[in-house]
Amino acid sequence: MKKILIINPTASDLGIEFYEEYLNKFLGKGFEICIKSLKYGPYSLESDFDVILASPFIINEIKKAETGDYNAIIIDCFLNPAIKAAREITNIPVVGPGEASIYLACMLGEKFSIIGVGGPGAKKEYIRLVRSLGLLDRMASVRTIGLLVLELDEDKKRTFNLLVEAGRRAIEEDGADVLILGCTGLVGYAEDLQKELKVPVIDPALAALKFAEILSDLNLCHSKLTYPEPSKKPRILPPSLKDLEEV
Repeated sequence: MKKILIINPTASDLGIEFYEEYLNKFLGKGFEICIKSLKYGPYSLESDFDVILASPFIINEIKKAETGDYNAIIIDCFLNPAIKAAREITNIPVVGPGEASIYLACMLGEKFSIIGVGGPGAKKEYIRLVRSLGLLDRMASVRTIGLLVLELDEDKKRTFNLLVEAGRRAIEEDGADVLILGCTGLVGYAEDLQKELKVPVIDPALAALKFAEILSDLNLCHSKLTYPEPSKKPRILPPSLKDLEEV
């Protein structure tokens, strides 16, 4: 049995049981998943500040994963927090939902739009991510639905209606032919949105899961020419990050 570690890069277990049950419906034969949340950090990642707070603890979980016989790791946030650093310190393939979704969207259409969540600064975070992948010319737009991550499950019907409205505008006004849900907290909405809007809608959690399976099946990992190991040096770390002392 091949094992995929899914790191929930927040200090909240809210909705984890539903999330695990949903992912298991799509999990390939011969795979199992293990979801781990952070002990410390924010309850959601929607800003640079949140990402910086969470990153050391994400990296610590990555380092500990090397003793767990995992075949792939997913950092379960659309913003791909700490993913470059993670790839530097492990030889296990590390997948980010945002990266996986954007590459997949480019295979399915000419122009994609991200339908995102978050506060006032959320849009710039999405644009920054797409720019880092060199794919701004393939992006039609970023549209946000005006809800924070922790508000998504308060009224699922309202959330769905907001996604439909934003998705329709992205298609009709911005020229998108593929939509990407910009948060793994939106798991479970893609199928109904696709039926409603008649274009491919990508669930980032599932995109990351399938990319992790592919890398594991093909025995592929990130290149150490791109992600070399950090140089050895003294590092003074708090007890909560003791697993990183030998990096």
